[in-house]
Amino acid sequence: MATDLPMSVMGPDGVEESWWLFLEDCEVPGIALRSPDGMAWSADGDDIFDALSHIRLQIEPLGYQLLCNGARIDAYPSGLSRDMSGGTVLYVLKLGRAAQQRVSIFDRAAPASVGTVAAQREFFESWLAGPKRWPLTDRARNALADLWVRLRNR
Repeated sequence: MATDLPMSVMGPDGVEESWWLFLEDCEVPGIALRSPDGMAWSADGDDIFDALSHIRLQIEPLGYQLLCNGARIDAYPSGLSRDMSGGTVLYVLKLGRAAQQRVSIFDRAAPASVGTVAAQREFFESWLAGPKRWPLTDRARNALADLWVRLRNR
């Protein structure tokens, strides 16, 4: 099944452009990217995230950055989400916190949140190496739920 998607791209001059991304989700996931002036790149991968990373590696030396969640420094797929979604669902990561927020790989991302494939991988490895704590609000909610159950069962 092939899908055509508009893709916002930040050029080397800092001007945002609209390009086209062609997604081929078959046995070997593939992506093609085409600029308005006819330049084109394509890549295959183990999943869509992998193929998108290969495309990014081709356009980064030219000064282009995709403005999508798949290019966010702080977003990365889990192994399970790669298996279940083919690499199209990512988690927004916060150092020292467990991953909770999921985002779609091709949804738009702010220019300040995107970076290189290397920076994204480095952030992911830092997140993996660090301790994971649940936010205080989650711990408080769980404690209140436990208290409610105990009071109700008295």
